[in-house]
Amino acid sequence: MSQIDLADAMGVSRQSVSKWETGEAYPDITKLSQLAKVLNVSVDWLLSDTAPDDFPETEEQEQKLHAINAYPDWMNHLPKFILNSVKQFGWLYGVCIAISGLVFFALGIVARILFYRSIFGSGTAGTQSGSDKYWGPFGGTDPFFEINQEAWANASFFTGVIITIGVVTMVAGILMALYLRKWGKKGE
Repeated sequence: MSQIDLADAMGVSRQSVSKWETGEAYPDITKLSQLAKVLNVSVDWLLSDTAPDDFPETEEQEQKLHAINAYPDWMNHLPKFILNSVKQFGWLYGVCIAISGLVFFALGIVARILFYRSIFGSGTAGTQSGSDKYWGPFGGTDPFFEINQEAWANASFFTGVIITIGVVTMVAGILMALYLRKWGKKGE
């Protein structure tokens, strides 16, 4: 078991585990029972000075360890500087995704406003002088209003999809940033 695996299973830093191994520090007394479970030994054995005859390594213990492990196994094979960068700055990836979602959301809102103005006009620009009939941006009078309603329904659906994609992407990015930030702090 590596120091990183044990640190992840215990919820402490790798440096803490390293200090435990070298004798510079000892685990907190509240962590002893958790440490005994992870190592599949008794608390008495942890506190004794004698070595065991046989360290009970089981497949079940290994499965529990992998379930507790905070990151995938393939990350153990990355160079340390890349692994440390991912742990320290990985949450920025979630922030970038959230920002792209915000951009999609803003583009959807702007597109909706522009479609509305191009379909229905600005209000006063479409009236003829001397007449109070509405002349839309495409010309014509009231019969064209029904065609504009259909155009608005299509434009509204299109912009609604863009806005929805933006909101979902924003929420996913925020959640990813929070998860990666928590994961990065756990590995410190």
